[in-house]
Amino acid sequence: MAKDYPRSNQIGQQIKKEIAEILQYEIQHPTLVNVTITDLELSKDLRHAKIYFISKQDQIELEKALKRSMSFIRQSLSKRMTTRGIPNLEFIYDHSIDHNDRINELLNSAFKK
Repeated sequence: MAKDYPRSNQIGQQIKKEIAEILQYEIQHPTLVNVTITDLELSKDLRHAKIYFISKQDQIELEKALKRSMSFIRQSLSKRMTTRGIPNLEFIYDHSIDHNDRINELLNSAFKK
């Protein structure tokens, strides 16, 4: 998130929290169980949000399920937020966790030798 814009940071954190709660408590989709929101990038004009997520489930199936649930998520988000509009949401699988795991594996194997 943009560090120069405290309002966008604040709104971004609220959106992240609300989406995590919507996914955990409101959506009854079996594929979306145990999805974790890791980060959110909100544009300066507050119109676009990139939501990064991870899960142990299949990435492609998760992205399809999130895309199918997008209108419900936006509708639920609009009921929870007090801002004028809701940004366009884009869900992106967060590969940084996978990369960190791989680096840790390599480091552990190097130290064992």
